[in-house]
Amino acid sequence: MYRNTLSAALTSVIALTLVAGIALAQDVQSVGPNPSSDQLIQALSPTPGTPPLKFRGIRLLTAKAAAEPEARAPAVALDIKFALNSAELTPEAKETVKQLATAMKSDQLSAYHFLLEGHTDSSGSHDHNVELSKRRAESVRNYLVATYGIAATRLQAVGKGPDAPLDPADPTSAVNRRVQIVNLGQ
Repeated sequence: MYRNTLSAALTSVIALTLVAGIALAQDVQSVGPNPSSDQLIQALSPTPGTPPLKFRGIRLLTAKAAAEPEARAPAVALDIKFALNSAELTPEAKETVKQLATAMKSDQLSAYHFLLEGHTDSSGSHDHNVELSKRRAESVRNYLVATYGIAATRLQAVGKGPDAPLDPADPTSAVNRRVQIVNLGQ
């Protein structure tokens, strides 16, 4: 009986995680190909009046009571260009990451932690895309740390591969190839 209960609980957690991941992909703001640091500050700042975001490391998503307000994690999809099938940042990508670093160092965002999610389109094998997306997110993280002095403890990098497309109707669309930045809280 314990095993069945544990299995049901684990299935519920996985289902909630998948549903929440889909909802997050739909709530992500796109700021265009050449965002300014001011645009990124605005997109990544919590909405005034919402409960404060509290960073607690990697979190497991669980159901909340209806009466308990949920702080929404601001997220932005950045069009960061990479060399074909690699995690090497292009000159255009470095300019975008420079704007992101300026935003992260701003008074409005300097106290926050961020999740860098690498995403790919559905071209190629799933395993390869997950690994490539992780390397790309880590490339952005490493560049932020080494070039702009952003504290490594403020940044987490993960690879999502093709599993959360911005355009689910066209999984091979270029808009699905991105690095997404999520504000995890203070």
